Amino acid sequence: MTQGGFPSLGVCRSPAPGFGEADLSNCEREQIHLADSIQPHGALLVVSEPDHVILQASANAAEFLNLRQDVLGCRLSEVRGDLVERIQPLLSTSLQRIPTAVQCHIGECAAPFDGLMHRPPAGGLVIELETPGPAAKMASSIEVSLRTVIECDSLSALCDEAARMFKKLTGYDRVMVYRFDEEGHGEVCAEHRNPDLEPFLGMRYPASDIPQIARALYQRNRIRLLVDVEYKPVPVMPRLSPLTGLQLDMSLCSLRSMSPIHIQYLKNMGVTATLVVSLVVGGRLWGLIACHHYAARWIPLWHPSGL
Repeated sequence: MTQGGFPSLGVCRSPAPGFGEADLSNCEREQIHLADSIQPHGALLVVSEPDHVILQASANAAEFLNLRQDVLGCRLSEVRGDLVERIQPLLSTSLQRIPTAVQCHIGECAAPFDGLMHRPPAGGLVIELETPGPAAKMASSIEVSLRTVIECDSLSALCDEAARMFKKLTGYDRVMVYRFDEEGHGEVCAEHRNPDLEPFLGMRYPASDIPQIARALYQRNRIRLLVDVEYKPVPVMPRLSPLTGLQLDMSLCSLRSMSPIHIQYLKNMGVTATLVVSLVVGGRLWGLIACHHYAARWIPLWHPSGL
């Protein structure tokens, strides 16, 4: 345990292990962006460009998308629904740094899906799809919260309001704001929690608890959702891309599986689900907003049309 009660992962110095092959001696360099699998609350497709042939897919894709045929080798135009029409206007943008949202209908029953799409470094187009949640009318709540944030007259007040706002909007049991110091060590500088939970406010933990690779990913992919620590990973098939011969770089994938070591870390704390939002200031990872829940919790993708 570290000062304040957070369990330490230890210092990791061994050569880089593959995803899921790390232990406490070498977890610092685990290749967590090469997960080869996703969480099961969505489906993933990797298509070539410009012909839009599906080269890789999560093993659950056909079932999740209500399709009768295996999707591998199909063109997106052969997939029943309006996915091709919906993504077409977005393809002129680079999609290499920030995923773009898309809404579409797929399958025999034209079921609605929310999606995110981006282009990984080695080429191709990644499309992640989830079932939509209930319509959310959040404009008024966000407006009030933003007005309160603007009126904050100190950093501590700003962090406290951010934690309060996130707890109200997301419904997680505990919401914390972590702040990193110059050496990368962290402190919980604000917290809003259910009254039956012990406080974590003021707790500190060492920089080694968040490996450098994970910190780099927090800067690239600024929202990370874990629905249930007990989930069974869904493999991406085939493992190596027919386009590149390489594993898929999943740095920007919202569905990407979490490191087994991180999963165990959460289990040790009794946490079942998480939502983490990066706080980046001047191009540097300043801190995190970390939401913990003690039961499985899924947060749907939110789009401007739902505000």
